[in-house]
Amino acid sequence: MKNELPGIYIHIPFCKTKCHYCDFVSYPIHKSAVSVELYIKTLIHEVKLRKEWLASLPSAGIPRRFQSVYVGGGTPSVVPSGLLQMLFEELWKNFDITDEAEVTIEVNPGTIERNGLTLYRQMGVNRLSIGVQSFDDSTLKKLGRCHTTADAYSVINGAKAAGFRNLSLDLMFGLPGQSCKLWFDSLSKATALSPEHISCYELGIEPNTPYGKWHSQGLLSVPTEDDVIGMMENTSTYLGSRGYQHYEISNYAKPGFQARHNSIYWKNGPYLGFGCAAYSYWQGRRFGNVNDLDLYRESVYNNRLPEADSETLDIKGSAGETIMLGLRLRDGVCLKTFEKRFGVSVWQFWDEEISLFTERGLLEVSSGCLRLTDQGLLLANQVQAAFV
Repeated sequence: MKNELPGIYIHIPFCKTKCHYCDFVSYPIHKSAVSVELYIKTLIHEVKLRKEWLASLPSAGIPRRFQSVYVGGGTPSVVPSGLLQMLFEELWKNFDITDEAEVTIEVNPGTIERNGLTLYRQMGVNRLSIGVQSFDDSTLKKLGRCHTTADAYSVINGAKAAGFRNLSLDLMFGLPGQSCKLWFDSLSKATALSPEHISCYELGIEPNTPYGKWHSQGLLSVPTEDDVIGMMENTSTYLGSRGYQHYEISNYAKPGFQARHNSIYWKNGPYLGFGCAAYSYWQGRRFGNVNDLDLYRESVYNNRLPEADSETLDIKGSAGETIMLGLRLRDGVCLKTFEKRFGVSVWQFWDEEISLFTERGLLEVSSGCLRLTDQGLLLANQVQAAFV
């Protein structure tokens, strides 16, 4: 990990509308008390405060150059491109970002035109993460999405025309009314577009969402557990036959197009987060910003970093978190790298747990890495929880 460069995450907490399943910190853009322009100006001020903070720290072996920038949300593409350009200029002015950095913006169909995509390219964005979720209009309507399948095709084709050569499509399975056939129809339409990366996320029903409320009232009909398992198991085979490597639980990529920024998270590497509700991990400390827009703005404009919580783990805690995250990767956790980083072997802390899951066929050691088996993927949460 010593030579791994860190990344930068920027949170844009605005959307056109809030989807029925969404539990992220985001606000409908037309209902927010804080304007988008004011928020971007606040972000720029936080960037300057964090630069001063970083300069005050001892290096502790963490490089001060950054290999990735990821703008997520919310829906960053609802922000006028000119404001994002202003933010990018300040970010590059204040931080040392490599010329080869992976620079990603999340885009939702129906929120940006082709000229906006062209401006993204001119700003230095070289990767788009497009929130398609489904290629079925009735499914999109049930999700509360504000776009159609036609909008999805439009933004994907527009991105290619604008010169993007690294596109990632987000898709969701286990959705209300979604059959296995409907899921694989979306996969088929996605692969026909030949994106470089595809993310496949299982629906999670969170309590503080419309889906959570409807589910508790028995009003939400979702696929059976067997159907969801079938979707999971067959997705890897389907995408593998079409040239996509299954490199992380939910992620598939053509060779050479694995998400570099997200890989920092999965390897428990350092990164800095900017914006309302953004998290950072630096020098063994994990800390998060306030998730209230007014409190965020007030703190920053009083020249205070807007941190709300902070945690520094001991060696076992940090090591366990590294295993939990690393098991998401199909390659797993490299045992030599782990021992070099923490000065202990995984068996010194978790011999009993590893033996148990190995006997059950959920974990294995392969090519010097501790990894989930194919069966273990289906029970990943249970296995990962044993290490934290």
